[in-house]
Amino acid sequence: MSHASQPIALVWHRTDLRLSDNAAVAAAAESARGQVAGIYVLPADPLEPARLGRGRFASPLDFPRASLRRTGFLLQAMEELRDEWHARGSALEVAQGDAGQRIAACARELGAREVHTAPCLAHDERQENSAVACALAPHGITLVVHDETTMIAASDSPFAIDELPDVFSSFRRAVEKGCSVRAPVAEPQVVSLPEALRRGARKRSDDVLAAPAFAAARKAASLVDARAPFACHGGRSHGLARIRRWFWETDRIARYKESRDGLVGPDFSSRLSPWLALGTLSPREVAAEIARYERERVSNESTYWLRFELLWRDYFHFWVRRWQGRAFKATGVLGRTPCGAQDCEAFARWREGRTGEPFVDAGMVELAATGQLSNRARQNVASWLARTAGVDWRLGAAWFESQLIDFDVGPNWGNWQYVAGVGNDPRNRTFDVRAQAERYDPDGRYRDLWGP
Repeated sequence: MSHASQPIALVWHRTDLRLSDNAAVAAAAESARGQVAGIYVLPADPLEPARLGRGRFASPLDFPRASLRRTGFLLQAMEELRDEWHARGSALEVAQGDAGQRIAACARELGAREVHTAPCLAHDERQENSAVACALAPHGITLVVHDETTMIAASDSPFAIDELPDVFSSFRRAVEKGCSVRAPVAEPQVVSLPEALRRGARKRSDDVLAAPAFAAARKAASLVDARAPFACHGGRSHGLARIRRWFWETDRIARYKESRDGLVGPDFSSRLSPWLALGTLSPREVAAEIARYERERVSNESTYWLRFELLWRDYFHFWVRRWQGRAFKATGVLGRTPCGAQDCEAFARWREGRTGEPFVDAGMVELAATGQLSNRARQNVASWLARTAGVDWRLGAAWFESQLIDFDVGPNWGNWQYVAGVGNDPRNRTFDVRAQAERYDPDGRYRDLWGP
């Protein structure tokens, strides 16, 4: 990007791929009187095996932190965000490589004095913040970090982060008693930037995204398995369309509590988690839509339950901030139990759907084929790996991170600790997968659909 006549503020997008209800975008626009642009930095080699995983967990296995499909889903979301920035007269630069170097170079060319960002403040994200702040400081540029990834704002929570309750129920009761959900923040006015700047940003971004790895990722994300009941596109418009269908056209939200443990079909759950994970939708936007539905249609246990699950998401976002590197340690956040074995052979059987347990294998085949998996199936496949097979739970968590298009750092790693019995609540959560199959898949439909 070339230098503009007035100082421009830069927004470093991560898991906030939207312009509406985005604290970083709003603050940047206010600071620079509407002269604001965006940047997203892709890794130098997006498909390089991630031997060093989160919290410096050294995996013995070779698979990327984000699969081709998950990378393609991200690109879909980012392409739509690029179009949104462009339609408003600004630009989103897509860069690749070291985040500190790329953001510092872009900010210097813009003449930006501030870079705004709003990630989940987990261990790796904090480390990256520090590195980028250090890269910006010699140039007199400030990194401004916003805390806006949850439905309940962190500043509104009744608990300081280091006082977060060890169990969700204590958190939920306090929040439901004393907190309200803020209204979504309106999208700010953006001042048009010079055409040469916009054209240059698009050209450089197009060059980055033309790489063969990204072409392969787009193809992987566009392929839909014939067995899949629900195809998902990363763009914000698709998330908004899903809300319209599931809330207003089919009224499925009003029956959610009864259907939420489903396994087959497109509408047993909201399926909004992929858009929430990338931040193309915000949790406050979803909460506002729930409230509108309750005013205009019906308020019942099912509408409450969707809000309840957004609170679970909040809890895990705060949880991963509280525990930082300990959220990724073998012995869990409280160090209560030893780690399982790094049994690569047992892990491979699980990963490939060859455990011999039809319910578990069906789940792993579905995950590999679609990048999606229901909550009920996730609990069962995770329990089998960590509890039945006795494999290091972190291998499973890292595989989910690689494969799931709705990967969200706190909910993923927090739920794996819960299942493995090394989290805040160490109860035995060993699932009898055969009994679970009989209860939730009594006619064998799911096992027949995804079985070998």
